[in-house]
Amino acid sequence: MFVQVPNLPDSDAAIAAVSDTYPEIAEALRNRGIRTIEISPFPQLSRPVCSHADMVLHHLGENQVILAAGNRALELELKQAGFEVTVSNVCISNRYPQDVRMNAARVGDKLFAKQSALAPEILRYCEQHRISVIAVNQGYAKCSTVVVNERSVMTEDPSIAKVARSIGMEVLKISAGYVKLPGYSYGFLGGACGMIGKNRLAFTGALDSHPDSKQIICFCRSRHVEPVALTKGPLVDIGGILTLKTKCGEEKPA
Repeated sequence: MFVQVPNLPDSDAAIAAVSDTYPEIAEALRNRGIRTIEISPFPQLSRPVCSHADMVLHHLGENQVILAAGNRALELELKQAGFEVTVSNVCISNRYPQDVRMNAARVGDKLFAKQSALAPEILRYCEQHRISVIAVNQGYAKCSTVVVNERSVMTEDPSIAKVARSIGMEVLKISAGYVKLPGYSYGFLGGACGMIGKNRLAFTGALDSHPDSKQIICFCRSRHVEPVALTKGPLVDIGGILTLKTKCGEEKPA
């Protein structure tokens, strides 16, 4: 069954898009019965983020996906999984903000994004489906936002925290850093996690490597969401774990 509201599956994950750079994380997902669509490097992007799911595709909801131009193999794999894929007319590049065309955080009926940099196909979909686009200064909005539920987020970014609070959302502002991203000083927590079930938020590594781990765990559990560590290593920004389909409604083999 397709995930209706992006980033918020209503049952256990069946298919998730994830970077191919860290095979141990993809393997940990497969060990949980989750099929992985692994993102190969996009040569247009900088090497540290070239295989990040949140940089090359954007799930609009249900079977609708926007994909950056330049990866026919990924397009075919998504179509084989039942998705209707729109390839964006706007090319991405390794220069900011041309690299963040897909990088927007959908939270319920709202989309946090650097609006001027966003692919027009995403903006058009939001307008047609009455999804409010919330403008923020942070171009890496998806990387910077941990979606906990339709009204709750965690973020290191002050602009996202400020505007989310201003529209009545519950926000945990966390310390910047403490997430590995080789090639950069640090990565973002939103890029190191993703919901893999209605009440399970999977992290790429152990939360105890983050100084705000207790607050993060408390924030999640108070919203009936259980943090899950996929590995025992440090938190690593891999471009997020994007659950696209769930097991609810999936056909079982005879």
